[in-house]
Amino acid sequence: MPVNLEWLGQPSKQDIIDLDKLYGDAPQSWISDASLGSNWALEKTQQGNQVALGRFNDRIVCAAILVGQSEISDSTYDYQIDQICVREVTRERGVAKQLMVRIVQWAKAHEKSLYIEGDDPRLNGLYELGFTQYLQGWRYMPL
Repeated sequence: MPVNLEWLGQPSKQDIIDLDKLYGDAPQSWISDASLGSNWALEKTQQGNQVALGRFNDRIVCAAILVGQSEISDSTYDYQIDQICVREVTRERGVAKQLMVRIVQWAKAHEKSLYIEGDDPRLNGLYELGFTQYLQGWRYMPL
Protein backbone atom coordinates (compact mmCIF):
# COMPACT_ATOMS: atom_id res chain seq x y z
CA MET A 1 0.00 0.00 0.00
CA PRO A 2 2.26 2.86 -1.22
CA VAL A 3 1.41 6.23 0.29
CA ASN A 4 2.35 9.49 -1.43
CA LEU A 5 2.85 12.81 0.34
CA GLU A 6 0.86 15.88 -0.61
CA TRP A 7 0.18 19.13 1.21
CA LEU A 8 -3.33 20.38 1.86
CA GLY A 9 -4.02 23.42 -0.26
CA GLN A 10 -7.27 23.95 -2.12
CA PRO A 11 -9.10 20.66 -1.55
CA SER A 12 -11.31 19.09 -4.20
CA LYS A 13 -14.83 17.89 -3.36
CA GLN A 14 -13.42 14.35 -3.03
CA ASP A 15 -10.67 15.62 -0.71
CA ILE A 16 -13.29 17.16 1.55
CA ILE A 17 -15.21 13.88 1.64
CA ASP A 18 -11.97 11.98 2.38
CA LEU A 19 -10.97 14.39 5.16
CA ASP A 20 -14.44 14.18 6.71
CA LYS A 21 -14.15 10.38 6.73
CA LEU A 22 -10.58 10.48 8.03
CA TYR A 23 -11.35 12.72 10.98
CA GLY A 24 -14.88 11.41 11.43
CA ASP A 25 -13.71 7.94 12.42
CA ALA A 26 -10.75 9.13 14.52
CA PRO A 27 -10.95 8.13 18.17
CA GLN A 28 -11.78 11.09 20.41
CA SER A 29 -8.55 10.45 22.33
CA TRP A 30 -6.54 11.15 19.15
CA ILE A 31 -8.09 14.44 18.09
CA SER A 32 -10.55 16.29 20.29
CA ASP A 33 -11.87 18.55 17.51
CA ALA A 34 -12.00 15.85 14.84
CA SER A 35 -15.77 16.11 14.56
CA LEU A 36 -15.17 19.26 12.53
CA GLY A 37 -13.61 17.09 9.78
CA SER A 38 -12.33 18.91 6.73
CA ASN A 39 -13.14 22.30 8.31
CA TRP A 40 -10.76 21.45 11.17
CA ALA A 41 -7.93 20.60 8.74
CA LEU A 42 -8.53 23.76 6.71
CA GLU A 43 -8.56 25.81 9.90
CA LYS A 44 -5.14 24.38 10.76
CA THR A 45 -3.73 25.62 7.44
CA GLN A 46 -5.29 29.06 8.02
CA GLN A 47 -3.44 29.16 11.35
CA GLY A 48 -0.15 28.80 9.43
CA ASN A 49 0.33 25.08 9.93
CA GLN A 50 1.08 22.53 7.22
CA VAL A 51 -1.25 19.56 6.76
CA ALA A 52 0.59 16.58 5.29
CA LEU A 53 -1.71 14.21 3.45
CA GLY A 54 -1.00 10.57 2.71
CA ARG A 55 -2.65 9.42 -0.51
CA PHE A 56 -3.25 5.93 -1.78
CA ASN A 57 -5.08 5.41 -5.11
CA ASP A 58 -5.97 9.12 -5.22
CA ARG A 59 -7.70 8.97 -1.84
CA ILE A 60 -6.58 10.56 1.42
CA VAL A 61 -5.91 7.76 3.90
CA CYS A 62 -3.89 9.62 6.54
CA ALA A 63 -2.81 13.09 7.60
CA ALA A 64 -0.49 14.84 10.03
CA ILE A 65 -0.33 18.41 11.23
CA LEU A 66 3.07 20.11 11.08
CA VAL A 67 3.12 23.07 13.44
CA GLY A 68 5.73 25.58 12.36
CA GLN A 69 7.90 27.02 15.08
CA SER A 70 8.11 30.78 15.32
CA GLU A 71 11.10 32.54 13.81
CA ILE A 72 11.27 34.56 17.03
CA SER A 73 11.39 31.59 19.39
CA ASP A 74 14.67 29.90 20.23
CA SER A 75 13.40 26.60 18.89
CA THR A 76 15.73 23.74 18.03
CA TYR A 77 13.43 22.38 15.35
CA ASP A 78 11.41 23.80 12.45
CA TYR A 79 8.20 21.77 12.72
CA GLN A 80 6.48 19.78 15.41
CA ILE A 81 4.55 16.85 13.96
CA ASP A 82 1.23 16.67 15.71
CA GLN A 83 -2.00 14.73 15.44
CA ILE A 84 -1.27 11.94 12.98
CA CYS A 85 -4.53 10.35 11.92
CA VAL A 86 -5.18 7.25 9.80
CA ARG A 87 -8.48 6.09 8.29
CA GLU A 88 -9.88 3.20 10.25
CA VAL A 89 -9.98 0.90 7.20
CA THR A 90 -6.23 1.36 6.63
CA ARG A 91 -4.95 1.18 10.22
CA GLU A 92 -2.40 -1.50 11.08
CA ARG A 93 -1.09 -1.52 7.50
CA GLY A 94 1.93 0.73 7.94
CA VAL A 95 0.20 3.79 6.51
CA ALA A 96 1.35 6.18 9.28
CA LYS A 97 4.91 4.91 8.97
CA GLN A 98 4.87 5.49 5.21
CA LEU A 99 3.59 9.02 5.75
CA MET A 100 6.39 9.60 8.26
CA VAL A 101 8.97 8.29 5.75
CA ARG A 102 7.67 10.77 3.15
CA ILE A 103 7.69 13.65 5.65
CA VAL A 104 11.30 12.84 6.61
CA GLN A 105 12.27 12.72 2.92
CA TRP A 106 10.67 16.15 2.47
CA ALA A 107 12.42 17.49 5.60
CA LYS A 108 15.78 16.24 4.40
CA ALA A 109 15.32 17.76 0.92
CA HIS A 110 14.27 21.11 2.42
CA GLU A 111 16.72 21.01 5.36
CA LYS A 112 13.96 21.16 7.96
CA SER A 113 14.18 19.67 11.44
CA LEU A 114 11.22 17.86 12.99
CA TYR A 115 10.03 17.08 16.50
CA ILE A 116 7.45 14.63 17.83
CA GLU A 117 6.45 14.91 21.47
CA GLY A 118 5.79 11.70 23.37
CA ASP A 119 7.38 8.70 24.99
CA ASP A 120 5.02 5.97 23.79
CA PRO A 121 7.08 2.81 23.10
CA ARG A 122 5.48 2.63 19.63
CA LEU A 123 7.53 5.72 18.75
CA ASN A 124 10.77 3.74 19.12
CA GLY A 125 10.43 2.97 15.39
CA LEU A 126 11.40 6.58 14.75
CA TYR A 127 15.05 5.57 15.27
CA GLU A 128 15.09 3.87 11.89
CA LEU A 129 13.85 7.09 10.25
CA GLY A 130 16.76 9.08 11.69
CA PHE A 131 15.08 10.51 14.80
CA THR A 132 16.87 10.66 18.15
CA GLN A 133 15.39 11.06 21.60
CA TYR A 134 15.21 14.71 22.59
CA LEU A 135 13.52 16.36 25.57
CA GLN A 136 10.14 14.60 26.01
CA GLY A 137 10.07 13.25 22.47
CA TRP A 138 11.97 12.67 19.26
CA ARG A 139 13.86 15.02 16.96
CA TYR A 140 14.97 14.66 13.34
CA MET A 141 17.85 16.81 12.15
CA PRO A 142 18.72 16.74 8.43
CA LEU A 143 22.35 15.95 7.66
